[in-house]
Amino acid sequence: MALVGSLSSTPAVSGTIQPFVSAGVEHDDNLFRASENEAARADTYRSAGGGLRFERPVSRQLLTAFADFSSVKFDRNSQLDYLRKDIRGDWHWFVASRFDGHIGGYYRQELASFADFDVVQRNLRVSKKRYADGRWRFHPSWQLRGEVSKEEYAYELASQRASDRTEDSWVAGFDYLARSGSTAGFQLRRLEGKYPNWLTAGNTGMLINGYDQDEAKLNVLWLATGSTQLLFLGGWVQRKQMGQSTRDDSGTNARLIVNYTPAGRMKVTGQAWREFAAIDGALIGSALANGASAQVTWEFSAKIQGEVDVRKEEREFKPFGGAAQPVVAADLASDSRDTRSVGLVYKPLRNITIKARAFQEQRSGSLAAGTNSYKANGASINATLQFN
Repeated sequence: MALVGSLSSTPAVSGTIQPFVSAGVEHDDNLFRASENEAARADTYRSAGGGLRFERPVSRQLLTAFADFSSVKFDRNSQLDYLRKDIRGDWHWFVASRFDGHIGGYYRQELASFADFDVVQRNLRVSKKRYADGRWRFHPSWQLRGEVSKEEYAYELASQRASDRTEDSWVAGFDYLARSGSTAGFQLRRLEGKYPNWLTAGNTGMLINGYDQDEAKLNVLWLATGSTQLLFLGGWVQRKQMGQSTRDDSGTNARLIVNYTPAGRMKVTGQAWREFAAIDGALIGSALANGASAQVTWEFSAKIQGEVDVRKEEREFKPFGGAAQPVVAADLASDSRDTRSVGLVYKPLRNITIKARAFQEQRSGSLAAGTNSYKANGASINATLQFN
């Protein structure tokens, strides 16, 4: 769940439909994330498509939608060609002066990452989410809030459908609203994950059908200064795995986000996290992820903006176990990944945006989880034309 007290503002109410078209090209020198002792397969792929942005106020209500469809074609691996889809919608509702919330959802179809699946065939990943949330400001300084959501993930390849899953989430909490704009609150969350195709653990015959996760967390937005804002969501989490209690886990989970916007044209966003997460892989289903990231943007001029992004994450796994799994040392039951990218955004005209990006990715793999060690480098450029 996103941190309450988001720093993003409500879009300007214009009641418009804005169509757009886009095109891009990207090169990856290790498309299938081959290990360091295997031959890397490079490829270049191109995308072309379009869509629209929609925004419509209805009295105090605000309806927004977004749709983007792109055809993606590969030079050397045409078996991977696919249609990328991204559809989103949201209704920001208001009742009287004390109640508001959101109802919406999204549908996405994209090529699944090859990092955790040892395949060279096309493996489309479809993700869907439906959500509803609401807030009741029953006092100038206090509010109650709640959220329900359902997420679904499905894979195209029959060999990967064991990773299909659904996640149902319920959140209830309250917040203190300071006059400064800062907030401090507490929330309870219940997360239920299910694997509809049943995941068999090794050769044990044991069926791993899902997990339950209960959370109790503090939720804080602190406007420290006019240029520094901190968001924190953290507390105690207990995760239980159905069918294999030896993989149950509990402990502290937290995410800290710091936004720093000093005088001038620069913005810095830093994050650090320690969270349980579902993993879509052949031998593992979950991990404890510890990581940190930093993003820096700099407006060189009204038309040119530079971007730098660095990220490091380590995942600690608890494999399913069983006769099919090797016995490994603790340091082999984790992997770590480093990614770095630099980019340039150029807006020659108000309705034209050109983005160029170069990236480098490196991972140290895990024997227990079946993830390999690899290096990958790439670059991309894409352009978008928006019709007002």
